[in-house]
Amino acid sequence: MFTLSSSAFKDGSVIPDKYVEDSLISPPLKWENPPAGTECFAIVLLDQDIPGQFRDNLGRGFVHWIALVPATLSELAEGASPGNMPPGSVQFKTDFVNMAIPGYGNHYGGPWPPDAPHRYTFLLFALKSTPNLSPNSEVTEIGNAIFFNTIDVARLIGVYGPAKKPLSA
Repeated sequence: MFTLSSSAFKDGSVIPDKYVEDSLISPPLKWENPPAGTECFAIVLLDQDIPGQFRDNLGRGFVHWIALVPATLSELAEGASPGNMPPGSVQFKTDFVNMAIPGYGNHYGGPWPPDAPHRYTFLLFALKSTPNLSPNSEVTEIGNAIFFNTIDVARLIGVYGPAKKPLSA
């Protein structure tokens, strides 16, 4: 079975403060048993519990992180994103960038729910080919490239919220 885990928190438990709000430190992630034929992995961090007005505007959950990493990897160290991703990795624009929130770029942006505890789903897609995407590709384009190349997906869910301080506007 293809699995995703973190030494920082267990599936379904609270994400530690070290990885949330404005810290910009990605948690350690480890995966096991990727399917045969995996050429690349895509990592996505998604908040599907965003308030209605944001969901209505986006038409989906809020993307906190999207990255492609080589199939030779089986883990990412704590703090790999923003600036210590392994060679061959590509990080993409998140919804923090798309909404012009100051201090964010093409890297991990931690949980920052404005209203209540939210579930944050780390998704690790095993892909049969490496998508040819620019770091400035739009979320929809990246999603389509992932969807049409997925062999299998592993999930890890963390909970966080409400935020301790307001998000910079």
